[in-house]
Amino acid sequence: MIHGFATVIKGSANPGDTLKLECSGIEPIKCRVKNDGSWAMPDVRLPTGSQELTVVDENNPELSATIRILVSEVTPIYVTSPLTGETLEAKHIEVTGKAARGRLVCLRLGRKTMTERANNHGSFRFSDVELPEWGDQRLMFYYAEAPAQGNTDITVRWPGLDLPSIVDPVTRSHLEPGADIVRCINCYTYCYRATWVQVGRCPRCDVSNKYWNRASTDFHTPRINLTN
Repeated sequence: MIHGFATVIKGSANPGDTLKLECSGIEPIKCRVKNDGSWAMPDVRLPTGSQELTVVDENNPELSATIRILVSEVTPIYVTSPLTGETLEAKHIEVTGKAARGRLVCLRLGRKTMTERANNHGSFRFSDVELPEWGDQRLMFYYAEAPAQGNTDITVRWPGLDLPSIVDPVTRSHLEPGADIVRCINCYTYCYRATWVQVGRCPRCDVSNKYWNRASTDFHTPRINLTN
C-alpha cells in the first residue's frame, strides 16, 4: 500500500529500450532504460483505491509486467493550536498540528508562505508566525507535494492586542496571553488581576476601581497609542 502522494516506480529492463506505464485514471508515462539496465519514473501520481499498473516494453511489446497496489487517501492536515474561531492576544504566535509523517506542510498567511516537515510522529510546528493585520486571519495549510489533497483552513481573530509587548505596571513582567489579566475602564491599562487586587485599584491611574475582564468585548479593543 502507498499513500496518495507522488511516488517513484522503478525496475530493470533491456538497456536502451523505451518503457510505457499504463494505469487507469492517468495518462501513460514513458521512460528510457539506462545503460546499466535500470529505469525509474519519478513523481507518478496515482488515483486512490485499488490500482493495476502495467509496464510495457515498447521495443518488445510481448514483454510486460503488471502489479496491483492499493493507494490510500492522504492523511488530512489537522491543526491542534490555535483553534479555529479563537481570539488571539499576541501578534507573534506558534502553530502546531498533525499531518502525514515526514511530509512537507505549507502554511500560507496573507502573502507569506512557510514550510515545515512533519516529524516521525506526524507532528509539525510553525514558530514565530506573525499576524499581518488586525481582524480575522485565514491560515491555509496544504502539502507541498499534493496541494489539493488533505488541505485545511482555519480562521482566527486578532484584535490588535499584543500582550507580550505590554508589561505589568507594578511587577514589570510581560503579560502572558490567556493569563488572568484585566483592563482599566478609566485609563485602559492592562495588568494582572493579582496586581489590581494587591493595589486595590488601577495601578496606573490610581483612581479607577473598575475593570474589564476577558469576557468583555472592550477587553480586546486595540489602543495603538497604549504604552505600559
